[in-house]
Amino acid sequence: MASLLFFPIYILPIFIAVLYGYSKAANRKEELLLAKLAGYFFLGSFIFWFEWIPLPVGLGIFYLLKPAANHQVKKHVLIFGFIISVISHLFIF
Repeated sequence: MASLLFFPIYILPIFIAVLYGYSKAANRKEELLLAKLAGYFFLGSFIFWFEWIPLPVGLGIFYLLKPAANHQVKKHVLIFGFIISVISHLFIF
């Protein structure tokens, strides 16, 4: 029962990031934009921890992919995912 209470805490930042990205997107007609923004959020949370130093591997992958449409919005969602991942790792673990 307690784990069910923590579910909104984990899902809320994803919804906030995706809705923010969708509202700021220049091209909302991009196919599967909401799914892509959620994917970029999770890509941002892909981190390699070297001792206590977070290395954002997802950010490197993002620059290899080089998305053409809505580049700024996807970068903001990716960085938000990175920040949320670091904060949750520092306070939960």
